[in-house]
Amino acid sequence: MVGDSTVAAGGERRPGRLLAALLPQRWSPRRWALWRLPRRGQVCYLLGVDALAVAAVVLAALRFPPLPAMLAPFALLLGGMLVSAELARPVERHREDTLLGPGVDTPWVFAGVLVLRPGLAVALVVLSALHQWFRVRRRPGYRQVSGAAATALAGLAAGAFLTATGVRPLGEVLDARTVGLLTVAGVVFLAVNAALVTGADGPRRPRDAAPGHAFDAAMTAFGLPLAWAVVAAPLLVPLLAGATVVLHRGGLGAGRRDHVTLDPGTGVLTAASWRGAAEARLDRLGGHSPGPAVLLLDLDHFRLLNDRYGVRIGDAVLRAVAGTLRDEVRAADLVGRSGGEEFAVLLPGTGAFDAMAIAERIRLRIASTLVALKASGDGPQFVGVTVSIGVADCAAGGVLADALLAAETALLRAKAAGRNRTFCAEPDVSSS
Repeated sequence: MVGDSTVAAGGERRPGRLLAALLPQRWSPRRWALWRLPRRGQVCYLLGVDALAVAAVVLAALRFPPLPAMLAPFALLLGGMLVSAELARPVERHREDTLLGPGVDTPWVFAGVLVLRPGLAVALVVLSALHQWFRVRRRPGYRQVSGAAATALAGLAAGAFLTATGVRPLGEVLDARTVGLLTVAGVVFLAVNAALVTGADGPRRPRDAAPGHAFDAAMTAFGLPLAWAVVAAPLLVPLLAGATVVLHRGGLGAGRRDHVTLDPGTGVLTAASWRGAAEARLDRLGGHSPGPAVLLLDLDHFRLLNDRYGVRIGDAVLRAVAGTLRDEVRAADLVGRSGGEEFAVLLPGTGAFDAMAIAERIRLRIASTLVALKASGDGPQFVGVTVSIGVADCAAGGVLADALLAAETALLRAKAAGRNRTFCAEPDVSSS
């Protein structure tokens, strides 16, 4: 099958639309990447989680309205969260995604669940998501919103458990029963969030997910002493905040980057290492050369291949694709694994036209790459895979996150058009 090489147009503009006149083109609801997800069921699920979160927050806030006495603890938690997030921002920008969206903000969010009423606790979740969007790194909008919705629902579930068991309001003295119930609340918080996120993206392999689970659990556990300090010893909060940042930057953050520079399954850069190296490369280029361009690649129907032939063959296919990518790009280009069956490539000094030619060459080469199966009496002896590719140009002085978002939009269009295709994101002219 020969794929199509197409420029992903944003659709014709229809005059006379008030919304289109008021909003920049990139903000138009019709251009949201959510609508271009390949599975309609996933779109409905994400919208359902968002709607459920809004309804649950409204009901909980009406049932348990915020108390004036909680404004001071809320301000203390919010200030500590924003300061620690700013200090940890260099690590957070390159940290691999985990199931809990808040990252280093998790202790503050969970502490809010323990000591605040639902409306104020969810306000911490929303403000954390906004800070990540504007100051840390931008993911596609629907992922940012759904992540915040999952965290809010998890916090409401943990809070409901604490209310039902009589733990709240949290006292200054913690006995063994209270500590045990707070620990269970943390497990509820982690489990509900994990279930909601997994429902949208599917389960991760235990080997890949274990470091992320450990990070989320550690950050949640740190919320327990933080919550107690907010209630009983507010002067300890800055010390705990400093300890959180030091552990995150010096231990969890730097340690993880050192040990996962290369993905063990494919030999290319991990998502965090690729992003850090790509941003460093962009800083060095400083807009003095053409491009660079970004490629996002997603293997077509990879889960079906895994289900049919097993994980061993799936891993072999991933290694073969990674090898093909390394063979087809230059030594100065950066190749990384951005997801389970997704790869990212940074092409410095490459414009969109040349990047499309490189992407097409990669697509055709991958389509002709085969992996040997175990010999059998009948059936195919080899298995292959095709790939859909999104291409985007990172303009001089541009932001990597914007290029990745544009490439992901083009990739989703390639998927929707039938897969095994290369699409190039249309240049954004709304800001000119």
